[in-house]
Amino acid sequence: MVMAEETPTKPEKKEKPPAVEDKPFPEFINEAFLPALTQALADKVTDLTLRLEDTTVVGEWGNQAHQFRLYFLDGNIQGAKAFVCSNYGIAPSTIEPFLADERKVTLDLLVFGVVQRLNAQKWLGGN
Repeated sequence: MVMAEETPTKPEKKEKPPAVEDKPFPEFINEAFLPALTQALADKVTDLTLRLEDTTVVGEWGNQAHQFRLYFLDGNIQGAKAFVCSNYGIAPSTIEPFLADERKVTLDLLVFGVVQRLNAQKWLGGN
């Protein structure tokens, strides 16, 4: 009697869920970035307001004393980005490139970059 050879079965590869950064831009910003940034700034800023306006994240606190804008110029997190900040409603005088040298931008890197930039402005406490 000839028996069929058993071929070892490969374990099925579990599909990794898509990275949070792969979500559509508005969904990523509203569901991941804004909550993560709020949490990162929670111990330093008590009245923070964050919102998405088209492809720009706007943040303000201190009764609008401190304001910043993070522009996603290409409408996605991997494209060109710019950052501006201003005090007391005065128009910003400098537009800076934001994370321009990074090949792959992640949620953590975006949050870190904003916190670092606000810290450099000395808006997050005495440093």
